[in-house]
Amino acid sequence: MRKLFLISILMVLIISISSTDILAKSHHNSPSKNYLTFSWFFKPASLGAKFRVANNVYATGNIDYRNSTEDLEFQGGAVYFFPAKFLIFKLYAGGGYQFSRNEGFQYPYVSVGTNFLFLFTEIVYPMKSGLDPKYRGGFSIRF
Repeated sequence: MRKLFLISILMVLIISISSTDILAKSHHNSPSKNYLTFSWFFKPASLGAKFRVANNVYATGNIDYRNSTEDLEFQGGAVYFFPAKFLIFKLYAGGGYQFSRNEGFQYPYVSVGTNFLFLFTEIVYPMKSGLDPKYRGGFSIRF
């Protein structure tokens, strides 16, 4: 329960920080920047999207199909893109909640990733004991 509280506080802080005047003047992101992601390097293959909500803040959604359990998993949350680039890497961090078609709500998670050129990588760390992090990597299309 404590981890659930911490992830909720983290998401509220990210959204609160993004509305300040300092971040509003950041011109690194254009208003029409949304991302569509395709991942197949790590199992399972996934399809995701990031939609701009505020400057540098994006609502995220990912759909994974696990053939071994015949289950469809949905991850929904928010990420914050840091305003500065590191070389060619655009870093982001955030969190959200994972739901399963068979089980319903599963757990909250924290994610860290980067976009570079037309590719992306992401690590999703479940906030539930006994679960390993998930990795994603693939194409990222900006629209």
